[in-house]
Amino acid sequence: MPRPLAQFLIVLVLVSLLSSHALAMKPFLDRARKVYDLEGKLAKCTLCHDVDESKKEEPKGNNLDDYGMDFENHPLMKPLLHVDENYKYSKAELKTFEQVMKLLEGVDSDKDGATNLEELQLGTLPGRKDSVPSAEALAKLRGKKR
Repeated sequence: MPRPLAQFLIVLVLVSLLSSHALAMKPFLDRARKVYDLEGKLAKCTLCHDVDESKKEEPKGNNLDDYGMDFENHPLMKPLLHVDENYKYSKAELKTFEQVMKLLEGVDSDKDGATNLEELQLGTLPGRKDSVPSAEALAKLRGKKR
């Protein structure tokens, strides 16, 4: 095989492998949208990925934010990740994802002082240090819980 053709095929395979991760996670994003009634920036891949949309960056396994990394590193998620883009998750697998979402609600993935659930409720990204709820909004939310 000529060298340029071989290089092209290698690049093609790598691109398809990297992009399949993001395509495979769409059912998880759909489930998160439903469970938390997410809208706007929270209802996009940026919920778990730190991408620059102005540069047309694609969500991939190598640009997960802190919240996405918590999912990636959770033991229950291991069998659900890195599957083929055409993989169809079973109801039980999607329930496992929901279980992990619930387990991560009380975690502060980005260490900004608000739990992941509080950030979702207040419209900020739970894995991004540059997306922080205001102290006033956080206090008001926490006051409602009492």
